[in-house]
Amino acid sequence: MQVTSTDVKNNFGKYLKACKTENVIITKNGKRQALLLFYPGGAEMGRVGEPSITYGTHPQKEERVTYRQFLEMTEKSDHRYELIDGKVYLLASPSFIHQKVVGNLHIAFWEYFKEHEDCGPFLSPLDIELMHRPLALLRELTEDDINVVQPDLMVLCDYEKDIDASDKYKGTPSLAIEILSPSSRSKDQIKKLDLYMESGIDECWIVDPSNHAVVVYVFRNHEIEENAMYMRGQTARSVRFPGLQVAVDALF
Repeated sequence: MQVTSTDVKNNFGKYLKACKTENVIITKNGKRQALLLFYPGGAEMGRVGEPSITYGTHPQKEERVTYRQFLEMTEKSDHRYELIDGKVYLLASPSFIHQKVVGNLHIAFWEYFKEHEDCGPFLSPLDIELMHRPLALLRELTEDDINVVQPDLMVLCDYEKDIDASDKYKGTPSLAIEILSPSSRSKDQIKKLDLYMESGIDECWIVDPSNHAVVVYVFRNHEIEENAMYMRGQTARSVRFPGLQVAVDALF
């Protein structure tokens, strides 16, 4: 449900009740500004999250949620969310160019991996749970250290052993791909890249439709070992999977 801030101000009680069964998105001057959520702790009141849930941008509040709270929230919603370092991000609907690029990548990856049956390419939405593994050197990790992300495209290897009883994937991808959009550039290039580096993922591709570029990052021991940028007229190549390559011009 999407309503204006004026409507919420004049009918706050109505929307407190409504948020028990669905998310209430509050707009101001035509722009989404906040999300009214039902607080599951037994209180009658709702809470205005402005936004510790946001649309691919940085959260504006320092409020953090636990892993369990995140699961409870997402189980009751049809929206797609990510949990990164205790902050929740609402994923916007992808653009046409995003879908074109991810489709072309998936075709190229599928052609490669049909000859390498131990691994395969998978598309979002698929929840991937990752931790910043270097934290284990400082303290014992808990479930609240779990981050939940949805890479645009990912390569999973020997994945049969990582599927749990509820058909959820619980392993770590070998390769993850993020396609940048205006709203997600900072999150994908900083927060998610850092998470992928420290989680045990071997390689990450950042695809930039605005500049027709692909950057390939290779990780080792939770650090960037090497990276390369590929532009128009060039061919992006994987290090983790020799022979896996995609012409940049063919993506856009």
